[in-house]
Amino acid sequence: MNHVLKFVTSFALVALTAALSSYFSYVGVDTFYSTLNLPPLNPPNYIFPIVWPLLYVLMMISFYIVLNEKDNHSAVFLFAGQLFLHILWCYLFFTKGLFAFGFVDIVLLIWTVLVMIKKFYGLNQASGFLQIPYLLWLLFAAYLNAGVWYLNGPVFNF
Repeated sequence: MNHVLKFVTSFALVALTAALSSYFSYVGVDTFYSTLNLPPLNPPNYIFPIVWPLLYVLMMISFYIVLNEKDNHSAVFLFAGQLFLHILWCYLFFTKGLFAFGFVDIVLLIWTVLVMIKKFYGLNQASGFLQIPYLLWLLFAAYLNAGVWYLNGPVFNF
């Protein structure tokens, strides 16, 4: 696979994830999210469209670096798996209001990203380091998810 195709692949996977995640997130933000009891430290809504594009760019660059490394098959699988879990979390939490299932998903997502970072770091240190802000944001999102679950119950009744 040449460098242009690797870049397009990296961009396309992350862009698709961003688009689907944004769609599912805005469903909840536009309907029930404003009625929830939110945990302390919950940022204002305008923060999310600032943070996520930065994280997506870092993810894309990191994955592009990994695509250029040899023996990257398990790293590619982990990256694709965490993208799926990321989209699933947005769907469970924001579209369906399934906070308990969302929490289980985000814990699995965090574990997957930890394993992925270790794998990425073994292939190219920079690619592993570029995923650290994403991991930190996921840990914060897990705190927010747990707080929403605790304050509102496991499922939001529409």
